Amino acid sequence: MSDDVWADFRAAAGDRPLSSLLAELVEDEVRRHRRERLEAGAVEDRELVDALDEARELHADLTAVVARLERRLHHPRPAPLDVYE
Repeated sequence: MSDDVWADFRAAAGDRPLSSLLAELVEDEVRRHRRERLEAGAVEDRELVDALDEARELHADLTAVVARLERRLHHPRPAPLDVYE
């Protein structure tokens, strides 16, 4: 790996430990592999159930984020007071 690629990777990683980054990369790669197998129809029923469970969890997380954003749009926070005015 070239030095500039490694330097960019470290800059993107910030303060996160390499073990944490490696875990994220492994999880992303496993999800990609499972998605490809799912799309190819090469999965067992248990894997389909697991994928459905994960999709439900992601849907619940996204629903919570959307609800928070909608509340914030409809009830914006007042601007902070400038105590130095």
